[in-house]
Amino acid sequence: MKREIPVKNYVILILVFLVTIVAVFYVRDWYNTTKNYYAQNSVMTKVVREIKSEEISNYILENQRFILYVSSGHDSGIKNFEDDFKNLIQSLDITDDVLYMNLDGVNSESFYDLLKNNYVRNSKIKNQIVDSNSSLYLFTDGKVSGVLNNVSDYSIKRLENIIKSWGVDDA
Repeated sequence: MKREIPVKNYVILILVFLVTIVAVFYVRDWYNTTKNYYAQNSVMTKVVREIKSEEISNYILENQRFILYVSSGHDSGIKNFEDDFKNLIQSLDITDDVLYMNLDGVNSESFYDLLKNNYVRNSKIKNQIVDSNSSLYLFTDGKVSGVLNNVSDYSIKRLENIIKSWGVDDA
């Protein structure tokens, strides 16, 4: 006695395979899209406000004292640092005192010239403003009074001590 398998079972099996294959490709595409998004954007935007270079002068009119963090959102070498720095900002409760500026799509030479020509306190500070993969600028009374270049090379503990020595509001 031979048992026959109905054709509808084969149709159901083929449908299950097709749905599974489509689901796998969808999940893969979603994962790749998410990965690309985070590779091209900084995690700092989740914690602090982002500012454009042309908005700095307006911001200074209302806030005379703040820290400006400048880096590239595409630089994968500083992603781990930014995760730790984000946690430091939250632990010091200075999210309102720190701004982030993404250098991608910005003419960095004109940005640094803008800082040097309009916002430096003295020539010593002017000489410290150089092209860097990640920088911190302390603004006091609307002028840059402190500069840290390549902050991704600093330890988080050292950055914490420097920020506290700068006397930012809550730190």
